[in-house]
Amino acid sequence: MDPDLVSETLSALSEPDTARKRRKHLKPFRGLRGTPARGVTEVLVAVWKRDQPELPRDSDALHHIFCTAHEDGMVAIGLAAARVPDSPNEVLDLVDRWLGMADDHETADALGWLLWGPGLLAAGEPVAETLSQVSKNPRPWTRRSAVMALMALLPVPITGQPAGALRERLGRHVQIVETPQTDALAQVCMAFARDQDPHVRKALIRVLKTWAELEPEPVQTLIDSVRGGVPKQLREQVEKSVRKGRREQG
Repeated sequence: MDPDLVSETLSALSEPDTARKRRKHLKPFRGLRGTPARGVTEVLVAVWKRDQPELPRDSDALHHIFCTAHEDGMVAIGLAAARVPDSPNEVLDLVDRWLGMADDHETADALGWLLWGPGLLAAGEPVAETLSQVSKNPRPWTRRSAVMALMALLPVPITGQPAGALRERLGRHVQIVETPQTDALAQVCMAFARDQDPHVRKALIRVLKTWAELEPEPVQTLIDSVRGGVPKQLREQVEKSVRKGRREQG
């Protein structure tokens, strides 16, 4: 792999107007190139086809790419995601290196859904215990990533730019599990139920709404049993999905 070639290609595809619009919502410390989403996906898939990384051999090269800029980080995450089935422990090592650098919702979400959750499952690690402990982490982006890792515990197709290489390898419709991992979902969601950070809460609402449409009763039981209650906004949005789930189940 040639990390510099990846970065040069992403830079060549960048657009000032895209960068200006994106900076209204993202201000990552690593910088924002302004490469359109389609361009990021095209670079990711092209690199995967041409120079599939091997772990741990290419771990440092992926880390170099991740550290260069926001869009580069999306490519690095996507390449690592496609290696989870083969090298889950090495992928988790990368997660450990990258979590402390994530400072935007796109990076945090991709790390959680595509690497952390799937990596823990594939490596046979105690998913619920590991992610629940993160509720005490002082960094909100790390906590958000732990919550978004729960999306890997739901039978829903992965989405987003970094999923391109994994879809190229496994097919257009890729989901990590066949059925909701109910016990683990409940334990981790309970650990984060009272988190006050808006970024973490937004991720938790997304997970609970997705889960509620698949298994409405466990979700209703969970939000009813949170000591001290859950925020009004969370309850209203999640209970709407609970009702939808009940309707779909007849």
